[in-house]
Amino acid sequence: MKITTIITFFLAFAAAALHGQQVKVLDKSDLQPISQVSISNPGKTHMVVTNSDGNADLTGFAAGDSLCFSHVAFQTFSVLKSAVPSSWSIYLTENIIKLDEFVITGNRTEEKRSDLPNKIEVIQAKDIAFKNPQNAAIMLEQTGNVFVQTSQLGGGSPILRGFEANKILLVVDGIRMNNAIYRAGHLQNAVTVDPFGLASTEILYGPGSTIYGSDALGGVINFITKDPTLSTTGKTEVHGSLLGRYSSADQEKTGGVSVNIGDEKMAVLLNFSYSDFSDLREGRVSDPKYGTFGKRNYYAVRINEVDITRKNDSSWIQKQSAYSQYNFLGKVLFQPSVHSKYILNVQYSNSSDIPRYDRLTEMKNDSTMKYAEWYYGPQSRLLASLKAEYTVNGVIFDHASFIAGYQNVHEDRIQRDFGSSKKKFNIERVDVFSVNADLDKKITSRDILYYGLELDYNMVGSTAYNENILTATTTRDRATRYPDQKANMMYLSAFASNNWKINKMFSFSQGIRFNYVTLNAAYSDTMVKIAKVPFNPDIVQKNAAVNGYIGLNFTPGHDWKISVVGSTGFRAPNIDDLTKINVVEAHTIVVPNPDLKPEYSYNGELSVAKTFIGKIRLEGTGFYNWLRNAQVISPMAYNGQDSITIDGDNYQTLAPENTGSAYIYGVQGSILAQVTRSLSILSNLTYTYGFDEKGKVPLDHIPPVFGMTSVRLEVQRFKGDFYAIYNGWKRISQYSNSGEDNEQYATADGMPSWYTLNVKLSYQVVKYLNIELGMENILDKNYRKFASGISSPGRNVIVALRANL
Repeated sequence: MKITTIITFFLAFAAAALHGQQVKVLDKSDLQPISQVSISNPGKTHMVVTNSDGNADLTGFAAGDSLCFSHVAFQTFSVLKSAVPSSWSIYLTENIIKLDEFVITGNRTEEKRSDLPNKIEVIQAKDIAFKNPQNAAIMLEQTGNVFVQTSQLGGGSPILRGFEANKILLVVDGIRMNNAIYRAGHLQNAVTVDPFGLASTEILYGPGSTIYGSDALGGVINFITKDPTLSTTGKTEVHGSLLGRYSSADQEKTGGVSVNIGDEKMAVLLNFSYSDFSDLREGRVSDPKYGTFGKRNYYAVRINEVDITRKNDSSWIQKQSAYSQYNFLGKVLFQPSVHSKYILNVQYSNSSDIPRYDRLTEMKNDSTMKYAEWYYGPQSRLLASLKAEYTVNGVIFDHASFIAGYQNVHEDRIQRDFGSSKKKFNIERVDVFSVNADLDKKITSRDILYYGLELDYNMVGSTAYNENILTATTTRDRATRYPDQKANMMYLSAFASNNWKINKMFSFSQGIRFNYVTLNAAYSDTMVKIAKVPFNPDIVQKNAAVNGYIGLNFTPGHDWKISVVGSTGFRAPNIDDLTKINVVEAHTIVVPNPDLKPEYSYNGELSVAKTFIGKIRLEGTGFYNWLRNAQVISPMAYNGQDSITIDGDNYQTLAPENTGSAYIYGVQGSILAQVTRSLSILSNLTYTYGFDEKGKVPLDHIPPVFGMTSVRLEVQRFKGDFYAIYNGWKRISQYSNSGEDNEQYATADGMPSWYTLNVKLSYQVVKYLNIELGMENILDKNYRKFASGISSPGRNVIVALRANL
């Protein structure tokens, strides 16, 4: 009995001793485990890395060793092994200066951001969760580096360096979202990406056509969704998370659930969210000079089969802006070995009808509403893809990624004039098939070659009809938005790029891409008569272009970094550019121009950054973009006339045309300061100017000066952020005459400057439960962003609960 007791005691002591060699590394503010933390002794003769649970074994270190805990996203922490707390938990604080963060947007594969000359910003999942954006467009805006235009509550059109809509490229999981009907005006497709399902988002500023092809004139926004995680214990593991959020400004109610089931070689991730938004409340503190600006004084209702203009007794409530949306993400990961893995990816987003709020506020001269109804039908996006990745260190590649994808997008526009029984329907469907191949090969230890192929094929279906709401009868006498007989496009391209680290001070990047784009469209005889098409109803275009870039990084020491980039951009006209028939505002309409040519951009930029004592980083970027064949909307005769009558209404005709040249230039600046281990400051500012040299007029889509300043505090279990977002004036003299700047929704002087004060708080109650509180627009300012048709939210209280299981 005594011997048994002694053996039991010995085994227990040994187990305790063994356990004593383990350490768990956690995020100080949210208590979540941190993987990939490097733990080393001063001479780096021994090093270990934490696993996905934040655990590492310290057995190999000597008792007197000083242990250094380092991670690219957290502040370095050192402690004697003998002084490690008995709980064996180490808490790290996030570092606001992340110089060695890995990104994939630069060359479509993972590499250090500091090795690239381009300006790239990363939004991580934990930052998204902390800021609690209602949609992906707001998430981009919260960085302070991206301007976002809004026409309705269910929308958000990002602007990068004065480029918007189909002149910037949206990418999700390596597949381009831009399709053949992405328009030049304001684009709302970013809201179909669910922030709750994102692992990160990367923003590449400046032309990205060499790596990403057509459309990337202003930059690339790369949405990267979460991947399934495999088990690290040898047994099946189940993890999950829950989200519940309420926001007061639009009575938002959002719920989300995520489940991950993983074993050693296979894992499944299921992610679902649902959001319901009521009519948006704007701020009630207005500039006396513009006291009624943005008020929703009247709105249309239908009573007893009669349209009525009703007075809004609560004019700060933006009636008819409510909508709802749900999002699904499903992934299956199969990893048979460390050299290969396969991911099946299915995404689906759908919404209720989304009211086009800006149009619903327009009134006629007789003080009645112009529209009784104007809304987008359910906006849905389906993506299905299969991705294969190989890491083999072979003859022609070390790492390769192949993606086959399919997308289906629905866009419906439904409107009815006030007092009319005729309801007008335009129904659009787009099917996109794509294949991507991205490979890289290390030529030497300092020289890496990246190369690949891309093929995208778009098919557009466009129908239109009118419905009598009194008799429920339909007629096919309405002009379709796009050619109704056929409309398709093909994008084929090949690229190669290289990153050469010449020495410790210099690295050189260069790349080249060949693009070939075809377009085929045709109107039926019926549509030729309805739309009075004055040109050959069969439209064919074939465009080819070669793009390139060169970049130089110079790091002379003392924490300086100087980057110079020269690049070209290319955008081929798409179905929307060449063939669209679309009412821009009350009395103007955009008509097709089959002679439109591709746009080209030539960009130069210089970035200078300096880090002081590892705690303060100043960075500034100046850019200049010269556009050749820049596309602008201008008055143009149609059938020899300067106006056209459609559905009984007369409109002045506009059309996209190529101006001789235009230019956009500006600066971006930022300050990051890690004041103490717990306190940090971030501030950034962007200024942009654009001018059409042919028309001697301002370019459209150029935002006013804008930026953000943030003060953040992180302590045990708690994170707080007090920040200001601000915009300068956009004077009416700087508005474009194209109509895209939406002068009719601004004041007579333009769009006034504004700022908001905001606060976000997060407290980790226990490891598995987090409560988040926030108040946006604390001062309840009444303001509207440039080119927007809906006022921004007033004082907005946010309450959210998150559970990680």
